[in-house]
Amino acid sequence: MRAELRAILRVLVPSAMACAVVTASLALSRAPDSRWEEKLRRLDPVRPMDYLELGEAVADQARTDAEQRLARQLFGLAGALDPQRLGRSAMLAIAQFAATAEERARALAAAELVGGRGTAVRRTIAEPAQLEAFARALSYHRRGEGRKALNALKQDNADALLERVGDVLAGGAEVFRAECRAMKPGVPAVVDEDTVSRGLYVELALRAGELRGAGLDLFLEGDAPLIEIDLADPEGTWGVDPRRPWWRDGSWAGNG
Repeated sequence: MRAELRAILRVLVPSAMACAVVTASLALSRAPDSRWEEKLRRLDPVRPMDYLELGEAVADQARTDAEQRLARQLFGLAGALDPQRLGRSAMLAIAQFAATAEERARALAAAELVGGRGTAVRRTIAEPAQLEAFARALSYHRRGEGRKALNALKQDNADALLERVGDVLAGGAEVFRAECRAMKPGVPAVVDEDTVSRGLYVELALRAGELRGAGLDLFLEGDAPLIEIDLADPEGTWGVDPRRPWWRDGSWAGNG
C-alpha cells in the first residue's frame, strides 16, 4: 500500500508543482510590474495630470499585457477626472490600445467629442486646394491622360484624399493609380460608364461638403452604423470607474 502511495505521489507532486508554476506565471502576466507600485500609490485625483504622465511612462516601457492594461487605465482615469483639459489627449492615447478598427474609430470619435471639436458623425471633408487637385486627377483619368492624373494627385495632398474615398471609386484607389500608369499618351481613354459616374458622384459629394444630403453622404461614407458616445456616462466612455482613483494594495480603491 505504501509503495502504491509513493507511486501516486511521484505523479501528483510534479503535476501540482507544474500547476503552481503555471498559476504563478499567469498571475505575473496579469499584475503590473512592481516598479510602478510607488508611483501608483502617490497618485491623487486632485492632480489628474499625474495619471496621464504615468500612463505615458508605463505605455513607453510596457513589457506585459498587464502593463498595457495599466497604461490604458491610467489614461482613462486622467480623462475621466479632467475631461476638459486632458480628455482629448487621454482618449487619443487610449486609441493606441484598441484591439479592433471599430474600437479605434470609437476612441478617435470620442477624442473629438470630448475635445469639443466636433461630433461622432462620420463626415469626409476636403480642403479646397486638395479637392481641386483631386478633381483634376479624376478629369485627367476620364480623358485617358494618366500621367497628368498622377501628377495632380501629388499636389496639395490629393493622394491622401484618394485613399480616403478610394473604396467608393470603381476598383478602389490602387486600381485608379494602376489605370493611370497603364494609360498611353495619344491613345483614347477606355473608361467605362460606371467608373465615370462614380468619379463624378464622389466629386459632387465632396464639393457639397457639410451641406450634402443624405443620399450623397450615404454614397460617400457607406452604410456603416454611426458611432454612439455618451459623455454623460464616464465608465462607458473611459472604461474606468472615476469613483475609484486611488491605487491601494494592488487595485483601484474608492477612498484615499
